[in-house]
Amino acid sequence: MIKLGVLCSGRGTDLQSIIDAIDSGYLSAQIAVVLTDKPNVGALARAEAAGIKNICVDRKNFTSRADFEAELLRNLKGVDLVILAGFMRILSGDFVKRWEGRIMNIHPSLLPAFPGAHAHRDVLAYGAKVSGCTVHFVDEGTDTGAIIMQAAVEVREDDTEETLAARVLEQEHKIYPQAIRLFIDGRLKIVGRRVEIGGSKMKIKRALISVSNKLDVVDFARKLSKCGVEIISTGGTGKAIRAAGIPVTFVSDLTGFPEIMNGRVKTLNPKIHGGILAVRDNPEHVQQMADNGIEPIDLVVVNLYPFKKTIRKPNVTLEDAIENIDIGGPAMIRAAAKNFKFVTVVTNPERYDEIAKLITETGEVPLDVRKSLATEAFAHTADYDAAITKYLAEA
Repeated sequence: MIKLGVLCSGRGTDLQSIIDAIDSGYLSAQIAVVLTDKPNVGALARAEAAGIKNICVDRKNFTSRADFEAELLRNLKGVDLVILAGFMRILSGDFVKRWEGRIMNIHPSLLPAFPGAHAHRDVLAYGAKVSGCTVHFVDEGTDTGAIIMQAAVEVREDDTEETLAARVLEQEHKIYPQAIRLFIDGRLKIVGRRVEIGGSKMKIKRALISVSNKLDVVDFARKLSKCGVEIISTGGTGKAIRAAGIPVTFVSDLTGFPEIMNGRVKTLNPKIHGGILAVRDNPEHVQQMADNGIEPIDLVVVNLYPFKKTIRKPNVTLEDAIENIDIGGPAMIRAAAKNFKFVTVVTNPERYDEIAKLITETGEVPLDVRKSLATEAFAHTADYDAAITKYLAEA
């Protein structure tokens, strides 16, 4: 887990947003230490309340900036990323170079406009119509580092420095955790003056397997389990997996709700669909998952009741055909396919070996493959619905 060192000078509201993001599970990080350059500031109280190591390195106690920064460095030992959260001191070039590419700041304007300590005053004085905030890497200049992320805020005719600052601060609390998460996920690359944001890596940690066609599914589940993937399953699929000695959690145990109505209702539950549909880089979604005890589902392996096979049987009744119309399966397939940015969906047993190989070798399924699988999944449900439509129209 990545370790953060947070430097503050004041109330610590940006610090609090990071603490909250860690507590919610949005940031997979630990704040190793909070350092302030002044005693008795709000940031120290916030850190203390959260059980975080906190130290005042009072600038007044040091005769030189070099000695002051040496003490900061001593207390940042073992930290992976330094976060400046309202730290109102300019750090030396030597200090910054030690943390090159690993030190961030947030500034209350849309840089490169209005750098410096009086951004809100300057914005209003110049009559700017839009302001905002900027998360950037720190370099040897003042607010000149490569920009990671920005959020815009309208400047109103009746704004004061205080009212503008309050609205900008709301956006700071949103985008600073997002920028830190991009760093944690290894998605940030500094190229000259620009920060390139790469594709996300989605490790497969949890899979839901519920299939009608059980061809090769037990072998696939065994390979996933050997990779440390937690397996969730339903009914006959879960029984087959468990009979093979593979650890499996039944959906009914996960949701706390039994399969009912002869299996018509089993996976239509927020703990399933919330785990599939959550946008993993949306802090509100992550917080709602935490609040409701929902854990993410990274891989959905589903194929559907054999409707076409059923209606080809001689003398099949309408009732039999209807009972072979899958409801929960298409819902899970479509949910996973919609959220392919974060979730892998597999509907074709012929893809099992390919997916198992990727997970075994890398722990993940690349975005381009996830998109391809999502396209297959939508085609699969579209064909399924077309067969039902045709049958009912002619029945």
